[in-house]
Amino acid sequence: MLKPLRSFITIFTLTFCTVQHVVFAQNLLIDKLGYKQTDKLLIVHADDLGLNQSTNLAAINAFNKGYINSASIMVPAPKFEDIALFAKENPQYDLGLHITMTAEWQNIKWAGAAENSKITSLLNKQGNFYATSADFAQHAKIAEVEIEFRAQIERAIESGIKPSHLDSHMGSLFQNEQLFALYLKMGRVYKIPVVLPLNFIASTPSYMALLSENEQAIDNYYILTSADKKTTAKQWSEKYDQMLSQMRAPEVSQLVFHLGIDNEDMRQTAGEGFNFGAQWRQQDYDYVSHANLQRQLTSLDITKVTWRDIQLLMYPKLVTK
Repeated sequence: MLKPLRSFITIFTLTFCTVQHVVFAQNLLIDKLGYKQTDKLLIVHADDLGLNQSTNLAAINAFNKGYINSASIMVPAPKFEDIALFAKENPQYDLGLHITMTAEWQNIKWAGAAENSKITSLLNKQGNFYATSADFAQHAKIAEVEIEFRAQIERAIESGIKPSHLDSHMGSLFQNEQLFALYLKMGRVYKIPVVLPLNFIASTPSYMALLSENEQAIDNYYILTSADKKTTAKQWSEKYDQMLSQMRAPEVSQLVFHLGIDNEDMRQTAGEGFNFGAQWRQQDYDYVSHANLQRQLTSLDITKVTWRDIQLLMYPKLVTK
């Protein structure tokens, strides 16, 4: 359950759990999107765009070949400008912002999109973001988090991105109720849906109480975690296949990947180790690019939707093109 959460791992240990949740004073999202009660909807999503060239190339290729239909961008990360140009030139793709308040890699660090002097509580002694969500939450002043949050959105918009959604890198904005409330606020201010997975938040009444009637929560957020240590490529595929097989009608779910190419660029950024490192990201790319994924979606009768669909449902007067 999402109490003050202590780490990224804590947030996602419920990957294979389906919480029986109550829909909060609204019709089912699947109905609002115009689908039937017998349908299963899925967003096939990639995180961490902007991290490095390897991630960007993998994600661009995955978009162009139809392997994924959604992704989110890290504004403070080193290769943001490259992926921002791609987003500007390809408005047909569903691209959101992976709001980033941490810098977890040993070999690559960053600060925020805002001036350092305005976000001092978010920075360590070296002038970078803290490495963990727990350290971020412990030190962060909420007013400075808002300054940085706004700066990331504004920089993205100025770069030509029209964000379809907002989510939270390493779950930093789910660490306590104050941060979660700010997460919701920024979505409302900028008219951008925030990712709200009921299989994580439905068991926390204080979080659910903050949602408005216009907020559109998804039923399931599926992701492999650091608990999934070294596995063979076959076992890796089986884990994702299992997630897909768990989907039930009438649900809207998101399946999240960390794409990359196992090359020197990725190894220098994330290391050769398995914990979201080069091997992990290559195996994620191999899974989404294999014909098995489309076969699974077809055989399980799963229909793909995007965050842009949800954004236009929430804000029908919004001009996105």
